[in-house]
Amino acid sequence: MTTELYCLRCHRDTPHCLTYLNSQISKIQCLKCSRTHQVHVDVRHELYQELLERIRTKPIRITKEYRKNMSMFLKVFPRRVINKPFKLYREAKEVKTLLEKYSKHQ
Repeated sequence: MTTELYCLRCHRDTPHCLTYLNSQISKIQCLKCSRTHQVHVDVRHELYQELLERIRTKPIRITKEYRKNMSMFLKVFPRRVINKPFKLYREAKEVKTLLEKYSKHQ
């Protein structure tokens, strides 16, 4: 995400690139002088919180889905139940890669 912020090196408002991890800012970089500020983000905590939120809201999301279109829900649900373990495996690999990346930078 790009926004205008005051740069301490440039001494004026300049475009900055903000990098987020979930809802937390993890890096701010001035696009004029490349000054970078890393913000410590507890990656494990953020991922854990995201997972908890997804688990907590899953029943609500499923209920909305079947109320919206029961026949479509019943049609695709068996396939989703079969595919979910594969999706979880792929996501776990991505999370592992992300954790390794952030642990090297910290």
